[in-house]
Amino acid sequence: MSQLGKVDEKSSLNISLAYLLQIIVVSSAAAWAYFSVNEKIDNNAQETRNLRGNQNNYIFPDIRTLEQQVIALEKDVLVLKAEIEFYKQQQEKNEQ
Repeated sequence: MSQLGKVDEKSSLNISLAYLLQIIVVSSAAAWAYFSVNEKIDNNAQETRNLRGNQNNYIFPDIRTLEQQVIALEKDVLVLKAEIEFYKQQQEKNEQ
């Protein structure tokens, strides 16, 4: 088995300045990327919580509500058509 050197007060590490700079840049980029992704995840989690909180407050009308409105409008159209026919008949009687 190979023996590892002992680490003591006289131990040293030789590394070139270019490698040291690369290590610093890579670790900085990794930290920036991590915190950027973490921030996006937090924003998405907050939006999800807000959406879940607003589930009972319909942002978009429910389909049943829209169907009821369509039915009410169709009834109004039928009433208006009947009134138009009635007024046309009255006008024809008045002209004779």
